Amino acid sequence: MRPMLTSRARFAITLSMALLAPARALAQPAPAPEPEAPADKPAQSPSEDGWKSPAKAADPPLLPAPSQGGPPTSTSGTDVASSEQPSVTPAIVVADEEHESRQDARLRALERRVQQDEQHIRKLEERVGLWKNLRLESFIQPQLLVQTYNSAASPNVQPNGELPTGIGANDTIAKIDGTTTNGTFFRVRRARMRTFYETDVMRLFLQIDVLPAGGVGPGIGTILRNAEATGIARWTRDVRTEVSAGLMFTPFRAELFEPSMTRPFIERTWFIQNVFPIERDFGVKARTIALDDRLVVDVAAVNGQRLGERYVVALPDLNRSKDLVAYATYRLGPVTLGASGYLGRGQIVDAQALRFKQYSRWATNVQASAGYKLLRDVGESRLSGELTFTRNMDSGVIYPFAVPTIPSNFTDDVANIDGRALYVRFEQDIKRHAVVGYRYDMYTPNSAIKNNARDTHAFLATWKISPNLRFMSELGWAIDNVHRFGAPAPSKHIVYFSNVLQAMF
Repeated sequence: MRPMLTSRARFAITLSMALLAPARALAQPAPAPEPEAPADKPAQSPSEDGWKSPAKAADPPLLPAPSQGGPPTSTSGTDVASSEQPSVTPAIVVADEEHESRQDARLRALERRVQQDEQHIRKLEERVGLWKNLRLESFIQPQLLVQTYNSAASPNVQPNGELPTGIGANDTIAKIDGTTTNGTFFRVRRARMRTFYETDVMRLFLQIDVLPAGGVGPGIGTILRNAEATGIARWTRDVRTEVSAGLMFTPFRAELFEPSMTRPFIERTWFIQNVFPIERDFGVKARTIALDDRLVVDVAAVNGQRLGERYVVALPDLNRSKDLVAYATYRLGPVTLGASGYLGRGQIVDAQALRFKQYSRWATNVQASAGYKLLRDVGESRLSGELTFTRNMDSGVIYPFAVPTIPSNFTDDVANIDGRALYVRFEQDIKRHAVVGYRYDMYTPNSAIKNNARDTHAFLATWKISPNLRFMSELGWAIDNVHRFGAPAPSKHIVYFSNVLQAMF
C-alpha cells in the first residue's frame, strides 16, 4: 500500500503546482521599462554658423516617434454596449503612466521646436532689415507695329492735302525733320522698373521708363513715370486714408488707374491720349477706402500741366491756380459704379506776342463695370464702359486746333470747346491661358461740329504663356474725322496690327 499512496501524493502535488503557476506569474510586478533620456533636458542651441548654413539652423532635432504600446486611445472598434467594467490590473496602470509620460515628453519637444523656429525667424528678419518691406517689379514690351493708311490719313500728304505725284499712301519718303514716313517697325514700347516700399503707415512708389516723355523738344524729357510718397492713416479696422504727393496717375476715371503692366489692350483710348497724355500729373491726393474696400473716394489737387505735354519738364505748371479732381467708386457684388469730376484752369501762351490767356475747363465722367463667370468651364467675362463730357480739356498734343484760342479782343473770354468721349470694352478669359476682347472707343474734341470724331475698333487676343510671359496681339481700325471748324471731314482710315511680347517679374 505505501508505494501506491506515495504515487497518489506525488500526482496531487504536481497538479497543484500547475494550477498555481499562472496566478503566481500574474502577481509578479511587470518588468521595468528601458531607461530613457529625461524629458526636460534643455535643447541644444543652434550652431553659431547658422546664417552660413540656414538649412541646419532651420531644422531642429526630429521628434521622438509616438509610443506603440499602452492601451488604446479610442473606443472605435470596441464593444461599448456591455455595462460590465473590466478589472484594472497593476500592469495596465503602469502602462497608462508610461504612455502619459511619453506624450508629455513629445509635447515638450514640440514646444521646444516652436521656440527654436521663432528664434530663427527673428534672426532672419533682423538680417533682412528693410528688404522685408521692399518689392521690385519690372516689365518690358518689345513690339512689332504695322500701320497702313488710306490717302487722307497718309503721312505722305502734302500741306495742300494731296499726295506727291507718283507717291502712294503707304510709300516711304523723307520728311523735313530728317526721318521718314515708314509705319512698319520693331521698337520697345515700354521698359519700366517699379519699386514699392511699404509699411503699416507709409508707402513709396517709384517707376521709371527708359523712354523719355514730356520734353521741350524731341529727345528731351524725363524717364520718370511715378514718384509718390504716401502716408497711411487707419481710422478703424475698416476705414483708412492714404495721402500721396508727387507724380501720380490723375484720378479722373478707371482707365487712368489701370497699369500698362496688367492692361490687356496695348494702348489706352484716344480720349486719354489727347486729354491726359502719359496719364500723370504732379500734385497731392487723398484716397479714403471704407466698407470692406467696396467704397473708394479720391480727392486731388494737381498742376494741370500733364506729363506728356511739351513744356512740363522745363516748367511743371504754367499758371498759379491748381486743378481739382474728385473720383468715387462703389462695388455692389460683381458690379462697380463710379463717377468723377475735374475742375481747373487752362492757359494759352503766345510766344511771339508774349501774351498769356487763361480759361476755365471742366470734365465729368460716369462709369460702370461688371465681371462674372457666365460659363464655368471657360472663364470670367468682363464688361465695362465710361462716358465723359468735357469743356476745353484737350491738351492739343495731337490736334493743335482742339484747344481754345486767344480772342481778337484780349479781354474777352475765350470761345469754349465742348467735347465728348465714350468707350465700351468686353473681355473673355479662355481658361487660364488666354484672353480675347473687343473695345469701341469714340472721342470728339468739339461736339458742336458735325461728323467730328475719331472712332476706333480694337480686337484683342492675349496668350498667357506663363505667369511672367505673355503675348498680346491687337488689330485695330480707326476712322478719324476730327477737323477744324469750317473744314470738311477728312475721313482718314488707319489700320494697325500691333504685337507685343511682354516679360515681367
